[in-house]
Amino acid sequence: MKFDERDLYTGLSALHWATISTSDPRIDKSFYKGILEKAGSKALELGCGAGRLLLTFLQEGFDVQGVDISGDMLSVCRQHANAMGLDPVLYEQQMQQLDLPDRFNAIYIPCGGFQCVMGRRAALETLRRCHAHLEPGGILAFNVAPAHSFYYWGPKEIHAWPGEWKQIANKELEDGKRLLVYHHKIFEDTVEQYAVRERRYELYEGDRLIKEEIHTGQTHWYHRNELMWMLELAGFQDVDVKGDWTDETLNSEHKKEMIFVATKNGDK
Repeated sequence: MKFDERDLYTGLSALHWATISTSDPRIDKSFYKGILEKAGSKALELGCGAGRLLLTFLQEGFDVQGVDISGDMLSVCRQHANAMGLDPVLYEQQMQQLDLPDRFNAIYIPCGGFQCVMGRRAALETLRRCHAHLEPGGILAFNVAPAHSFYYWGPKEIHAWPGEWKQIANKELEDGKRLLVYHHKIFEDTVEQYAVRERRYELYEGDRLIKEEIHTGQTHWYHRNELMWMLELAGFQDVDVKGDWTDETLNSEHKKEMIFVATKNGDK
């Protein structure tokens, strides 16, 4: 199966992400802020979306540029930035095709965005391009969900595809309309380590459905050692793995997030 990586971030999907961007609790903010403070100077956010973290960091005085695959998401980001009196530097690119004129002291990929890069070769190319865009001594940081959160389930659930639609959001918009969001998993490959999900978006004006869209995308999962090898192949030699937004080295007690922090050698 092959999908457009942009699909989950266009149309009504972008509208949904825009509402999340303004209301999200930003549980990852402190961790990535610590990376920016440690690395210093210029930074790049890959998968900046509607500006959830990017605009927050710009408000706090950090020099951060943004990249996203979706022009719709970047349009929302610019609208939010304009309302905040900000003028961010933004690029519309795929992570695996990253090609910018600047080099950075830090690159970070929030929200599990790295897992949305489709295919291992493209994922490895993403890491290589991040390495190439870092200054010597620069830091790459990104979070992914632990592999067990995807497929360590009972056998009946594993084979029950497609899954049932479940509502995940009910958002009242500024113009009075209401956006309902549902999702389900339609396929999972435990050998290739990816899942395929659909999201259905329903836009209502009062009780009347005025627009409906279904978007499809993949999510890849990774094991710790797998990603450490990929980072080494990409040129990184100093790699730390933290757990659940703490400064603790990843261990079996951490269930929600693996955060990889890789440093480029100072002489390359």
